[in-house]
Amino acid sequence: MKKFVLSIFTIFLLHFSFSFSQLRIAVLPFQNMDGDLSLNLLSYQLQDSVAKLLHQYDSTQKYFVIIPADSIDFLVSQFNLDPTNPQYPTDMWKAVKMLNADAVISGTFNRKAERILINAYIYDVNTKLAYPDHQARDIFKPEDKVMEAVPIIVKKLLPGLIQ
Repeated sequence: MKKFVLSIFTIFLLHFSFSFSQLRIAVLPFQNMDGDLSLNLLSYQLQDSVAKLLHQYDSTQKYFVIIPADSIDFLVSQFNLDPTNPQYPTDMWKAVKMLNADAVISGTFNRKAERILINAYIYDVNTKLAYPDHQARDIFKPEDKVMEAVPIIVKKLLPGLIQ
């Protein structure tokens, strides 16, 4: 009887701990939809800034773990992924699979009338679809203040990571 109760308790404990485990989040470079090569650096600046701000919100890693940027950069270079390439959205899933991520944060940006239009999404790795309720869309910022969009992006995406 003791073994039976102990085994039931162990199963319950394992199930409980797995159901509340952290998400592994990969923050990928944003895709430059404009095609202007001078904006390519912005792909990586947005990636880095979003990852750092997310880490600040959950520095104890209670809800999620941000996959280190060097791991992502290594796979991006290994798979020769280029955020300016039209194939980037489909090719990125190859790298994501190797990262063992549960969710992916990425987005796009485009220059419109001397402003930058930014969209950011959380993607479920299993379905490869964006979370419908947690998207940062249509954020316009002047080119010299584009990094002011990062707190807005994180504020809109964060609820999808801590639910």
